[in-house]
Amino acid sequence: MSHPRILGRRAIIAAGTGLACTAIAPARAAQATPLRDLYDEAGSAPSPLARNLDGQRVTLTGLVAPVPTAAPGWLALGEAALVPCQLCGGAHDWPTGVVAVHAPGLPHIADPYTRVTLTGVLVLDESARAPTGLPDRLVLRDAGLASA
Repeated sequence: MSHPRILGRRAIIAAGTGLACTAIAPARAAQATPLRDLYDEAGSAPSPLARNLDGQRVTLTGLVAPVPTAAPGWLALGEAALVPCQLCGGAHDWPTGVVAVHAPGLPHIADPYTRVTLTGVLVLDESARAPTGLPDRLVLRDAGLASA
């Protein structure tokens, strides 16, 4: 038969160990929002979800590509490979569901068609899109690399 004082000590040690493990465990990454869910069905306007997320930090996953018409620090994130037009080098024939990403501090990505997860602030304001040359795309500002 165990002594009540020993059982109490064991309970305290077990509880302390549980708390320590909880404190050491890494925080879970924010769940990524699917790019296709940010546009309406036609792919031409922000979806109700995008309007609700306007101005908030979101996590997006996709393939990155340079934006040929944009100022430095901009890239595009899409569900499919984003290849500029072979005739003019423009992005006019990119698929829907592409987000322009402003990430001036993002380290250089060796393969521009790499799948990455980015976190930034979703912006629907038209003035945010002006430097991209992509007037019909949503913008992820102040983006950082969550994972590659």
